[in-house]
Amino acid sequence: MIEMFINVYLPHFFDWLIETSIMASILVGLILCIKVLFRNKLTPRWQYMLWIILIVRLVLPWSPDSSYSIYSVLTYKSDDAFISSQNHVVSFLSKERMQELKGIDNKKVLTQEDTYTSSSTQTDQANKTQTHNNEKQDDETISFYTVFISIWLSGVILLSVATFVMNRRLLLYIKKQPVITDEKIVQIFEKCKQSMSIQRNIPLFVSGKVSSPTVFGFIRPKLLLSSVHMKILDEQQLRYIFYHELAHIKRRDVGVNWLMHGLLILNWFNPILWYAYSCMREDQELACDALALTCIDAEEQIAYGHTIISLLEHYSSYYQVPSIANFSKNKRALKRRILMIKKFQKKSYRWSAIGAVAIIAVSSVSLLNARADKPTNPEKQQIEVKNNMKELKTQTDISIQQIVQKMIGTKEQAKAEFIVSEGEYNTLLTELGVARNLFTKEEFERFINLETEWQILYKKVKLAGNPEKLDPEDKKKYEKNSEEIGPFRQKIYSHFRLTKKEAQKYVDFPIKTPSYVVKGFKLTGEGVTTPMTTGKMNPDFIYEYQNESKDNVYIVHQSAVTDDAKEFSNKRAEYNEKVTNYELEGTKITLVESINTEETYKAMQMIVPAKGKNSAYQVFIIAGDLSKEETEKIMLSFLK
Repeated sequence: MIEMFINVYLPHFFDWLIETSIMASILVGLILCIKVLFRNKLTPRWQYMLWIILIVRLVLPWSPDSSYSIYSVLTYKSDDAFISSQNHVVSFLSKERMQELKGIDNKKVLTQEDTYTSSSTQTDQANKTQTHNNEKQDDETISFYTVFISIWLSGVILLSVATFVMNRRLLLYIKKQPVITDEKIVQIFEKCKQSMSIQRNIPLFVSGKVSSPTVFGFIRPKLLLSSVHMKILDEQQLRYIFYHELAHIKRRDVGVNWLMHGLLILNWFNPILWYAYSCMREDQELACDALALTCIDAEEQIAYGHTIISLLEHYSSYYQVPSIANFSKNKRALKRRILMIKKFQKKSYRWSAIGAVAIIAVSSVSLLNARADKPTNPEKQQIEVKNNMKELKTQTDISIQQIVQKMIGTKEQAKAEFIVSEGEYNTLLTELGVARNLFTKEEFERFINLETEWQILYKKVKLAGNPEKLDPEDKKKYEKNSEEIGPFRQKIYSHFRLTKKEAQKYVDFPIKTPSYVVKGFKLTGEGVTTPMTTGKMNPDFIYEYQNESKDNVYIVHQSAVTDDAKEFSNKRAEYNEKVTNYELEGTKITLVESINTEETYKAMQMIVPAKGKNSAYQVFIIAGDLSKEETEKIMLSFLK
């Protein structure tokens, strides 16, 4: 489950986060433009509401597509973003898929009854030789995408811990502070609560650490007031302060701050959102001023302004954590607050047609995704693919490449849409090429439809983890599809199941069984495996030998000399391995051995040159713990 989270869910969440962060940045630009264009028309309350749209955009997991969306300016399709992330998903799932499709047991030599593999030119057993090297190479080759996710996750953890520690320390500090019991102050506070129709219990605490009047907490809010304020502020000024802080509570600003701060932790890499948060806090203060001013008489507005300004100049706090709502010291914000308080009218707070229109308009163009050229949900994918298949039926000479592109797109699109690796994509091309040669026209069309449906369903399986986790309807479809497509695949795979006699006509060299068997070992399995191909078959003849205690195995392969075979014969030593090239009775030998590794391995390749009518061939031995001398004896037995 942890591996599935790391390889599947985390990359998908990161992709969604990046996409959402980009869209949110565009929305911030739109909001700032609206605020500039309508700065004299929109009241503080409505300007603050614009930032709520930003929060909704950041938490929205999905939204319908629209051609009116502002995100149409993006030049890429959302599903193509960070395609490289799917490499990890594919590597995690490809073995499971191959085993499900072909029933391969990589630990056994395949016999005539259970032979088939889709490896390139070496069988799964031969490929075990390279397992150590490939795993090492994969470990050393870390994609930039993985690095980005690691850096992002580290930042999230660091900021989360810092936020928790700061708020925890502040909470512990407040718990140690005395409750304000001054009867005069408590009475003023209760009258202000009654005036603002606030019924909940809100305790008053003395606090010296937080210098400005502050609301702490969202679920059980507390109001912090320093002893200095209690001494220097008169009854009227205290009333103004209480109105402002109660406005924060009534408007649930602390909860909004917590939500936005959490989103900032996830999007810590985006400076535009940090700037937006700063602007939102400024508008939050203005909106609280506007609500507080509705509770006092018009002739008191100037006195309210003087009180707030005095606190801003002398007592404002820089203690900015999401669990508090307090005064913020900023010259530009101070100027805006002075102008707003001076021009404030009570009736403007209640309703604004321009404000409502602005909110509706911005929401309409920002909470909808850009209409994609290609549908992204499975149902739309299935409809489009079926339409593509109908188009193919009207064309008599269509290439396999075009069929696959109609089915799941190009390699890049298939990787993004269906989590299909390049290797799986190439295998599908070969599989369909073979199917076209083997099937009737009607059978081929049916197979294409079933394969298309399978690709869509298997994407869901990959995301869920296994077929058992699908919802009942999809699970039923998956089981039905597997049942129907099984005979078609069986027909394809059985085409490559050859006996030695059948395989002989595809090779131009004599098929030999090693005449030398290492002492203590006996033949436990033999067979032929043939990689799937649309060209000439290239059978691989395999012999497995095991000792009596069954703790040591060596495997012998005989096959044609392919490009992969030539590449191995020219192999360079990797880390912690030794490569030796030499001649043995006129044949070229390549010996690869591990050095100082926990998992020891030894592989020897011999290329027998062409002779007369016989073409060249290779003998490849996965030697296990055999000595070099014993392995050479096996090789020489092929030359007799």
